[in-house]
Amino acid sequence: SASSSQHNASSTMSVTNLPSNLQISCKEYHEKYKSKNDKPHVLLDVRVKRQYEMCALDNSINIPLNEIKEKIEEIEKLSDGGTKPIFCLCRRGIASAEATRIIQDAIGSASHDGILSVYNIDGGLNACVGE
Repeated sequence: SASSSQHNASSTMSVTNLPSNLQISCKEYHEKYKSKNDKPHVLLDVRVKRQYEMCALDNSINIPLNEIKEKIEEIEKLSDGGTKPIFCLCRRGIASAEATRIIQDAIGSASHDGILSVYNIDGGLNACVGE
């Protein structure tokens, strides 16, 4: 089944099924938040701990996808009262799209309005590193 997941880049949008306003390209993320101005933000790596320990982007925080729901309050704290946008990252941008959806759903509920915005880094680490 490995071959069926090897689609071209344009089909990744259909895999994530996220609205485009919740997606950001790695290039855009770097330009807006890393390179010149290094704006305060949270980079959430949602891969399993073992993968995260093997390689990770600087200053990223590891909360695996299966723990996102139970750690929404922790994510709220990281977001610093909603002042820092959250960017979700994984290897290919699929698990992070799911994490983005979970956090976005939580933002919609009154009990978690301490998160301002959340984005999925499209294509994940692979896109960032440029395979």
